[in-house]
Amino acid sequence: GRLVRLRLRLLLLLLSSLWKKPIRLLDESVLNLRVLPNDIDVKKISNDRFLALMDLGRMDIAFRAGLLKSMIKNKWVPLATFDIIRFRYPLKAFQKYQLRTRIIWWDDRTGYFKQVFERKGRVVATGYVCATFLGANGPIAPDDILAEIGQSSIRPSEPKIVAKLRELEALVHETQSESFAK
Repeated sequence: GRLVRLRLRLLLLLLSSLWKKPIRLLDESVLNLRVLPNDIDVKKISNDRFLALMDLGRMDIAFRAGLLKSMIKNKWVPLATFDIIRFRYPLKAFQKYQLRTRIIWWDDRTGYFKQVFERKGRVVATGYVCATFLGANGPIAPDDILAEIGQSSIRPSEPKIVAKLRELEALVHETQSESFAK
């Protein structure tokens, strides 16, 4: 049910990318969306659905930046390695909203995305995702991805939020094998 509808949204996103204006990999993606009945739990969009919708924002960038051909040719698989989201206001059934997505920084293995859900100009939720592409020999460097699609960019200075995300990700990694039992 829910998974099929998400795949349908992904297919529609791919098809719409054929007539939407191409963007560069580091440009902002803006998706105009509506809360569908399968997105909600009791009366509002469910927390897990926000993360799934964030996948669509990142894939919109990949599709419109011309990355799909390279993904298929090189058998690259996109992988979110860490994410965090802060919810401020609920989104209810059939409400329209926007999802804004942008790569804000990258290192040798990972791209760091900021994703903002907005409704009528008000921030509803803000998420950050650490993501990479996996190839046959492991993670693909973002600079190699840019080169593969004929783009280049100078890496900006690391934003404070990214430094904190990296600290939190390292802490989660360090403690992930700890049991709840004392």
